Amino acid sequence: MKFLDLKKKAQDFPIFRLEDVFKWFPAANRRTVIFQLGLWTKKGLLERFKRGLYKLADYQIKDPFILASFLYSPSYISLETALNYHGIIPDVPFSITSISTKKTNIFKLKNYGWFSYARLKLELFFGFETIMAEKKYGYNIALPEKALFDFLYLKSINRAFVPENFLAEARFSFDKNFKWHLLRRWKKLIPLSRKRFHAVLDLLFKKNG
Repeated sequence: MKFLDLKKKAQDFPIFRLEDVFKWFPAANRRTVIFQLGLWTKKGLLERFKRGLYKLADYQIKDPFILASFLYSPSYISLETALNYHGIIPDVPFSITSISTKKTNIFKLKNYGWFSYARLKLELFFGFETIMAEKKYGYNIALPEKALFDFLYLKSINRAFVPENFLAEARFSFDKNFKWHLLRRWKKLIPLSRKRFHAVLDLLFKKNG
């Protein structure tokens, strides 16, 4: 396998995994391919994000959101990042925050910043849509209501969380299209023993109708 052969195969998929290379070149020796990818990375022809995940160096990523699901899957962008994306909070988060069914994790990518992943159980892994971005890539991002649900659910785990104090300091902004009925439906999925979570949602419902 020559680099020009790889580049030709990767033209439509400039972000690719090691498994993709083996699909493109099924007859190639696995050890040789891994060595070549490492060599081309050192030469600056490829950019390596993590073990087994690469990008053609001359491909410019305009929307770093597309990297979120590549780095850790299954996952969807949520929490502060999705809340800011949907205009619910004004602050731009330090990292691109996501939800996954896998363990909590964080990645630091040169030129692209931090990507953090919080864990939710499989039963709560829903409420997101896929946005198509660059080339044939897309990313999963929480609906406005699910981003808020995830955010409050994880915040309320902390025993120091006081719903009244939290909401007094929060700078939430909801437009007329925010679907409160979805939060009421999803609230029923959480045991009543999660009192802080139910309390903060009840206060939000009372304030916003």
